[in-house]
This record gives sequence, structure tokens and C-alpha cells, in this order.
Amino acid sequence: MRRLYALVFGVVLSVSAIAPATAKDQPAGGLDMYSATVDAATAGRLASAGYDIVDQQINADGKVTLSIVLSGKQRAQLRRDGVTTDATRDAKGRTSRQRATAQATAGFNVWRSWDQKGGIRDELYDVAKQNAGFVKLEVLGKTGQGREIIALKVTQGAKGIKDGARPAALFMSNQHAREWISVEVNRRLLRWILDQRKLENPAIIDLLKTTELWFIISANPDGYQYTFDHERLWRKNLRDNNGDGQTAAGDGVDPNRNFDEHWNYDNEGSSSQTASDTYRGPTKKSEPETQAAQGLISRIKPKTLVNWHSFGPLILFPQGWQVGTPDAETRAIPHSEERTRTRPSRASTPGAAPRSSTSPTARRPTTRM
Repeated sequence: MRRLYALVFGVVLSVSAIAPATAKDQPAGGLDMYSATVDAATAGRLASAGYDIVDQQINADGKVTLSIVLSGKQRAQLRRDGVTTDATRDAKGRTSRQRATAQATAGFNVWRSWDQKGGIRDELYDVAKQNAGFVKLEVLGKTGQGREIIALKVTQGAKGIKDGARPAALFMSNQHAREWISVEVNRRLLRWILDQRKLENPAIIDLLKTTELWFIISANPDGYQYTFDHERLWRKNLRDNNGDGQTAAGDGVDPNRNFDEHWNYDNEGSSSQTASDTYRGPTKKSEPETQAAQGLISRIKPKTLVNWHSFGPLILFPQGWQVGTPDAETRAIPHSEERTRTRPSRASTPGAAPRSSTSPTARRPTTRM
């Protein structure tokens, strides 16, 4: 992947430009998933222009097949730039947008929004109430639209133990609004821990006596709710970037690129363009979602941080902003080429979507997911 990226940016200056993924006067509605097969140079230009590339596959002929989320105007712009896109369809011939609409119309059996009665917010309050001896609910802050950013602390005597007094592990999910499965993975892990404690599983009893488990089930509740109410493929938070009082495709900040650690380090792992799906925000830690998460991390100094994402089978490590730095796995492999290989990350893979990441240290998350 790193070789591809070097190739992409090594030739980008010698080819014609792709128009930026601008969203001026562009409604948020109409986002859909498309595929495009292009050469490496074009893939690099699309990534640099801020298009929402969620996956890529390198073909045997050296070309790259991209999965890309576009509005109608963005697709038309790519057509004018000579890039052909085809709607991604399921076995029934439905596009991603059509499938999401059909599912919402029929009603969900699994997915629940943040705001609805019995939804994710209500469940978190119920979990804390029903497990008072082991769970403390803490409101870390509020989003731009006033929704609570909630964390649950799970440990023996949670309310009477000072936060961070025991070694802590933090499990975060849903920094990116459309990644619903991350909510379910994290929520079910929380439920499993509590169910096993009720069953008096000796390992869980010991774990909760010696460890603090923290859960942020939705790190982006505004964006998450927006994917239920308006646009299933929305990714960022709901910052009004142009101040027009409306939510459009050029709005929002990527909360996972807004942490102050190596913020604005380069334009490879994040973007300064507001329309980009990896827009890092106007300043470091500008977003309330980031302030809430980073504040908790600074306070409890977790020994482990797991940040759940979706759309790919990768495990990303905190040093992903670097190039060629061995990670915790490869350092353990002596006398091997694996010691110097670069982990695939948002910093080295143009358009790669965030995946599950784990942090073996207490530092703030810096992996470009």
C-alpha cells in the first residue's frame, strides 16, 4: 500500500487536476455508494481532492478499484473530469441508498437511533440504573446540537472509586456516524461483561475488582442520529462549516482527526478541505466530541484504548501517522522483514476507511482511521 501511495503522489503533479470535492450549495441528501476503476495517479488525485473514498482494491493490471461515496453533483463533476462511476448494487439490484431506505421503511430489528424512545441513550441510562454497584454514568459534555456525550465506567464499586484509581481500558465506537455496527459491537461487549458478572464468572469478578472498563458507545451522537433521520451515509459530525444554518455535504469535521496529537501534521492522513471526509477541523480539539473523549483519556490515562470502526479487516496502531515504524507486533518478530514493514493506515492508504484500532499505550489516539 505504501508503494502505491508513493507512486500516486510521485506522479500527481504531471497529470491534469481533479476538481475538489466541493459541496457549495449542495444538499446533504442524495449520497450513495459507487465504484470506479482508475489508475494509481487518478486514485491519488481523488484522495487529495477530498472525495469520500471508503475502500480500495489494487487489481492485477495495476489499476485501482475504489468504493466512493458521492452526491449527485459530485458524481456529475467526476464525469466531467473523465472518471466513470457505477452505482454499487446488492443481489436485488438496489443501491446502498435504496437498500437503506427500504430497511428504514420496513423497520429495524437491530439498529436503534440515539434519540428514539428505548434508543441508545435510554439504554445507557437503564444499564447504569440496573447495575448501580458496577456502573457509573458520566456525561462528558454535549455536542453542537446539545446531545449528551456519555461514558459508562464499569468496575466493582464504580461510584465510590476515584476515576483512574485502577488500571483503565477504554472502548470507544461510532466516531464516524454511518458505522452503526461499531455501536452494536461495543454495546454488546458492555452487555456481555455485565451479564457475565451477574452469572458470577470468576474471571469477570476478578477483572472488575482490579480494572476500570470505560465505554463510549457513541462518540458522535449528532452524526449518528442524522444517519437515521436524513442521510444514511453521513460520516462526520454536524459542524456547520459555512455557517449557513443548514447541514450540507461540505459540513462536518472528522472527530477522529481532530485530536491535538499531531493535528495538522500533513495532508496525507487528514485534510484541510471542509468538504473532505477526513477534514481535521479549523483548530486542534475544536469539536465538543473530541474535547469530551480527549478529556476522559487525559483524566483516566487508559492502559488500553480500543476504537471500533467498520468497513475493513484491519487493526491499526497509534504510530500510524509515521512511516516505517515497527509496531507492537512486528517488534516481537526478530530477524524478519516484518520488523520494518509499515502497518496499513489512513496515513499510508489513500481512501482507506477506519477500522478497529487498539492502543497499547496511554497516549491519545493518533492512528489515521
